[in-house]
Amino acid sequence: MMTPKLVDPLESLARGPVRSPWEVLEALSILMRRYNEGLPLNLPQVTLFLRSGREVIGLVREYGEFRQGRGVLLITTGGYGSHGEGLDVTFVPDGVIEALTLHDATVLDAPAKSMPESSPMHLRRHLPAMADTLSSAWGTKVTAEFGTATELEPDANIQPLAWLVERTGEVLSRLASTPDVGDVLRDKVRKVRLSVGESFGVKLANGTLDLTTSRRPPAWPLDSELAQAVMDTLP
Repeated sequence: MMTPKLVDPLESLARGPVRSPWEVLEALSILMRRYNEGLPLNLPQVTLFLRSGREVIGLVREYGEFRQGRGVLLITTGGYGSHGEGLDVTFVPDGVIEALTLHDATVLDAPAKSMPESSPMHLRRHLPAMADTLSSAWGTKVTAEFGTATELEPDANIQPLAWLVERTGEVLSRLASTPDVGDVLRDKVRKVRLSVGESFGVKLANGTLDLTTSRRPPAWPLDSELAQAVMDTLP
């Protein structure tokens, strides 16, 4: 029997394969965890249609197993007895959910407005500053560049690169101060190259550490993922 292809829970819910309500809830739960870990995400709301005929609208806080059984915690606004901008958290068991609607799923394709707007000029200035930070951490000269001469031309690349530049500087500086890992970085890495692609990835070849980020904010690397990918790439 062929093993079914795994569905990436961070794939665009608006344009991905047909999903069951449970796959959507699981994906949204993962997105909420990534949001809580620092990714600047716009989270779409859902409407749950219950077997009783009621509807519940909110943001998925968590989907999984609870003491009450398997179900979903929804963050809802203006619930019963609330005043002003109050927030409620509602538990909905799996067994009473009949269907759901995912609202404005394309908001996942752009970062939240809480992330400062960047520009090609800002990135051209920020990249040498990142290289200086890494050179100080290494104790030797480290250069930095973008993947291609046209990397900054597509508008869709600007915010992903801004995220990658900022996180790379912090994560690699921290790794450089780590015993053993820092020694390998200083010995093997002379250049850091940043680019945007279909997915996140890291590779090391001929003294150049290549880091690629996805265009879509849900798949941008968290600090822990970036650090682990770099360590996995080192010899």
